[in-house]
Amino acid sequence: MATILEPANDETEEERLQRERRKGESVIERNLRNENIDVYMPSFWTITQHQRTNKMREKRFPLLVGYVFVNIHQRDFEKVRGVEGVMCFMRPSPDRGPIAFRDTDIGSLMFADFQKQQEWEREREERLIEAHSYRRNALNKRLGLVFPKGRRKNIPLRAMAEAAINDLAPASRQQVLAILAELQAMDKEMEACRESSMSLYSAA
Repeated sequence: MATILEPANDETEEERLQRERRKGESVIERNLRNENIDVYMPSFWTITQHQRTNKMREKRFPLLVGYVFVNIHQRDFEKVRGVEGVMCFMRPSPDRGPIAFRDTDIGSLMFADFQKQQEWEREREERLIEAHSYRRNALNKRLGLVFPKGRRKNIPLRAMAEAAINDLAPASRQQVLAILAELQAMDKEMEACRESSMSLYSAA
């Protein structure tokens, strides 16, 4: 199952880009990479609904369930076999060695995979923009109800709310703070989405 890599507090820019590239990687991929073994697992992303919370979430699934491609240097099969999660090598018959694939064939697969991931990132950003637009309109409408109508024409509601937050009644202040916090969270989510797309494209 794919896992989410949490950022470290002292994460460098290089480490952040590496984490973004490894977003959604499986346990077997991580174990092999940790042993400095080149690994490639064809995969795809999709949106699923959580069974208990009903929340929609993005998830990465392997295209060939249970299989990964590894680049074995100097025929060091035992090093790969010793990695946790590796069960066996695919062989054409019991008396023959593991199947070998040409670099050009794997490269073609990886390039097609990369193109699909770029397409997914673009669609993800478009979905996020659409969802945020709908939510922002609802939040701005709620925010506008807190202030007199005459003051809302020339000043952005968010700027007005931030400037007047201390002058509001306690109940209104809490309501406005909650709305501002959600708007700020959406800004961060969109920024993270765009940074993820930029790091993906820069790897091309």
